Amino acid sequence: MDGPPFYERFFNEHGDYFDKKSIDQLNLRMRLKLLASVAGESNELAIDYFAEEPTIYLVHRADAAYPLKDLTFSDFVAWFSKFGTWRWYFAFLDKKAEASLNIDLRAELERAFEDVPAEEWAPLLARLPKKKAPGPVRPQGLAATSEQPVVRPSLPSLKQPPVVLDEDAPRGVAFSPDGQRLAVWGANYQLFVYDAGRRERLWKQKHAAAMGLSADGQTVAVLEQPRGNEPADRLVLRACATGKPLQREPWRPGPALTAVACVGGRVVVADTTDTLHVLDLATQRALKTVPRVKNVRRLGAAGDRLLAHIQAYDPGTMQLTGPSAVKLFDLETGAVVTTWAGAAVFAASADGALVALGTIGKRSVVRIVELESGRVLHELQGGAIHPDETPDAGFHLAFSPDGARLVVSERVYDPASKTVTSTVSLFDAKQGTLVERVDLGRDPERPRITIDAEGLALSVDGVLCVAADAYGLRIWQV
Repeated sequence: MDGPPFYERFFNEHGDYFDKKSIDQLNLRMRLKLLASVAGESNELAIDYFAEEPTIYLVHRADAAYPLKDLTFSDFVAWFSKFGTWRWYFAFLDKKAEASLNIDLRAELERAFEDVPAEEWAPLLARLPKKKAPGPVRPQGLAATSEQPVVRPSLPSLKQPPVVLDEDAPRGVAFSPDGQRLAVWGANYQLFVYDAGRRERLWKQKHAAAMGLSADGQTVAVLEQPRGNEPADRLVLRACATGKPLQREPWRPGPALTAVACVGGRVVVADTTDTLHVLDLATQRALKTVPRVKNVRRLGAAGDRLLAHIQAYDPGTMQLTGPSAVKLFDLETGAVVTTWAGAAVFAASADGALVALGTIGKRSVVRIVELESGRVLHELQGGAIHPDETPDAGFHLAFSPDGARLVVSERVYDPASKTVTSTVSLFDAKQGTLVERVDLGRDPERPRITIDAEGLALSVDGVLCVAADAYGLRIWQV
């Protein structure tokens, strides 16, 4: 604890207070008095002395406050004297707090006290319900399409203002192969899955650091954090239709997890020890590890092989540094099949026949490569890059499911006007010709700004979805 108790006022300047519930939460945090800070975590223990019965709370990130049920002050003193801030208070949280924090209270308590004699913390464990013994894994698929009629979207063309679905800073998007579901990952570590035709949210979750969608669209592989802004420490496979976990327990290898991709019937995870973990997608069973793969920025699938963008990152300047490359891995052997030096972004067709590779210099260049032969089929010249701008800002690629079209987003510099424009270009991937190009920052109801397109996806129905922090999800029919 950094100072004497009862001195701190809890306030999160990023909160929005616009209804009774949010104002009540603000008033509660203003009343709370600090009891103890949890070292190494964004959690505090606090007390509300102004309630009819003084209540002790767990405060998370100076924002959410969760009451510790049936915990008297004398009991608090007893447990605190014995265990300090060693997570014993998890035993006094309820199911609502468990769901909001996206953790398993019993598992977290058992993990925290695994080296402590059981009799010392048995009363805490007894407060939490016992978990059912793991049963056989039953694969969960997509909801039957006959349950509801498929709704085909009616959307504007690329030259018209898009439909905008407002999400909180979206950065990654992926369509299921049938185009019926859209998975969205956001900069605030939230994951959403939509019914794409109805534009209705099916489910969401917090504390998602990264996601990957399986080739059949039935499974979302999620790297989850114990809480916001912390490294991911587990892999959870969820049914795309419902969000329910497909296994009883998440896979926890130990080190912080950084990137994930579904590749055929496997899921590949990169961690901070420069290791790639290859797991069976149906069971989470570890199949192999590939060591000494340094500086992985992004993973993706090229059929049944793995693509990885490799480049060092300087956390001090928050910039990518040093040489950039895209590598192709054979997951059976763990060997590197091909390295494309200089490539900074990539996309692959669903069958793995074509790979698009983006290179950054004074101008951007995208090469469409036939993977089997290594032959460059087309070279697409992009726009000029501002000399003072991060080169890879807003530079992303995506194929349509059939590999017939390629979409490219980039920030193009005009030396004459000294302005930067965010563009999205649609190409015929077979012919290598430009079909359409639009200014992504154009919106008749808002001033035009330059933004990053963080995620691109093309559906089987010809729907283009662009995730951009400044505008949410922007959707066209192409």
